[in-house]
Amino acid sequence: MLVWKGWGLMVLAIPLVCSFLLQFIVNFNFGDGFYKTESWPMPVAFIVSSIPVFILGYKLNNKSGRIVVDIETNEKIELKTIHSFFWIPMQYWGAIIICISIWMYLANTGMIYNS
Repeated sequence: MLVWKGWGLMVLAIPLVCSFLLQFIVNFNFGDGFYKTESWPMPVAFIVSSIPVFILGYKLNNKSGRIVVDIETNEKIELKTIHSFFWIPMQYWGAIIICISIWMYLANTGMIYNS
């Protein structure tokens, strides 16, 4: 089950699109199957995708909300849409995606999970 608010689903969509685009580019330049056999293309795609995820999340979550005043208590409340994926704001997913790509590279090269 996926949990998101606002445009938070872009945290999943942007890395997928970047992975497909990089797969096409790498296989076109280096030959078919290169993307799957080498250890670096997918982590690079994730690192590249972390940049637009961070920028989009930062811009969307830092927009000012609408101020509403309660007539009875005269209390001001800001109504604001939060863009998150699994309850984590989008801009923080940029760093999480970078950590995932580092783990992915280390696992692909055999530095961890050596069998």
